[in-house]
Amino acid sequence: MGDRNAWRKAVCAAAALAALTGGAAAAAVPNVTSIAVGVGFEAFSRTVVWSGGAAASGIRASAMTARADLGVGDDLAISLSAGLSFPDFGGLTFDTLPISLRFAGPAAAGFVIGAGAQARLRTLGRFEIGAGGRFVHSFGTSRTWPLEGFAVEGRATGQPRWTEISAGPRVAYRFSERVLPYAEVSARLLWAGLRMAETLGELGGEEKKRVAGDLAVSVALGADVKVTDRIAVKAKAGLMPASGGANALMSVGVLYGF
Repeated sequence: MGDRNAWRKAVCAAAALAALTGGAAAAAVPNVTSIAVGVGFEAFSRTVVWSGGAAASGIRASAMTARADLGVGDDLAISLSAGLSFPDFGGLTFDTLPISLRFAGPAAAGFVIGAGAQARLRTLGRFEIGAGGRFVHSFGTSRTWPLEGFAVEGRATGQPRWTEISAGPRVAYRFSERVLPYAEVSARLLWAGLRMAETLGELGGEEKKRVAGDLAVSVALGADVKVTDRIAVKAKAGLMPASGGANALMSVGVLYGF
């Protein structure tokens, strides 16, 4: 029940983000003024504390996606993406299974979908003040491996998933018509889960580890660069302060405009 409630909260937060995006779109010119499609790569690391009192451990994930950016009016951009996700929840120990198991190494590749919006709220000379938000959900496929060293046959199966919602302000500087560097601060909520099932002969069991709404704040620098009238590159890198150090995030995309 707790797991379902956590994912319901994530969906409600995503609905709130969609409502805010819809409000911004209504305030802008209600027609698509530009379309760009392309590919992207993004990655992040995150230190979290899992349910059950487990010690803090790291989540790392990367994704390769196809993406589309839609310009709505002069001041709103909406982005959509879908592709493959490569999560790594290594370091977790499952000790309520028939045989205690430590999950090591990356999980199987899964799928990821995302939607976001970026709105320009005010222009002061060359400076542009705005705000944006993004919703990303990854649902992993199962990874199964044999349990060796026992007199009977055994196997373990793990299946990860994660959801992140981020939002915050952005300040950009119009360096030229083709180059727009920016700095942004974002609040980031993360939900994650890893379900582990185990069978050993006639024994069987299942255990779930969860992260329910872990909050982090990131600071990032990025730039949108128009290489030609049709081709643009968007890149960003940032840090998230964490206990004992910092986590990181990055993204890069290449888009072709129509």
